[in-house]
Amino acid sequence: MIKRLYFIVLVLGLMAQTSNAQVESFQMGFKFGLNVADLLGDQTSGFDPRTIVHVGLAAEIPINEYLAVQPELLYSFQGVKYDSEEPNFDDEILKLDYIYLPVMVKYYPFYVVPGFSIEVGPQVGYLAAAVRQLKNSIGGGTEKSDIDVKDIISDVDYGANFGLGYQFEMGAFFQARYSLGLANIVDDEANDTIERQHSVVQLSVGVKF
Repeated sequence: MIKRLYFIVLVLGLMAQTSNAQVESFQMGFKFGLNVADLLGDQTSGFDPRTIVHVGLAAEIPINEYLAVQPELLYSFQGVKYDSEEPNFDDEILKLDYIYLPVMVKYYPFYVVPGFSIEVGPQVGYLAAAVRQLKNSIGGGTEKSDIDVKDIISDVDYGANFGLGYQFEMGAFFQARYSLGLANIVDDEANDTIERQHSVVQLSVGVKF
């Protein structure tokens, strides 16, 4: 029992020594992770979240001992799933791909946990692709039909991000973030009566150098 306690104390001590007490210089790196994407707004009760990924670059610019700015460039896969109303098809997936530029302000409360950060900031995005995929299972296989719907989705998206992060002195980090869309993703010229916004939970890991 004493040996186990000693081992636990040793591991915690090593983690404390490797945690990042302060980012002292500019850092650049990459990140990737999981998206749990959904839509809020009009006629969304039948939508199910889509679980996909995001990948991109992240930098860190220290301001002082407690504050830093983290600009990012992300490619993010988003969208929703729902039951199809088309004949001969069971399910549909609305696949929306974006290029996002988030700018996060990070606050490091070192007196709580060294390396821990509270993050908040805006983001703006550009629609890279929009596809409505119809699916049907036939004879043990899956039939798919893709329809480009980029003309009915707004080209620009923007929103606010809220999150928590933890970074080690070696540069490895992980983040949990909620992204709330503030823009209507439905193009006004295509439909001016429906408004929908993105709602995305992101879990990320990465490394900075």
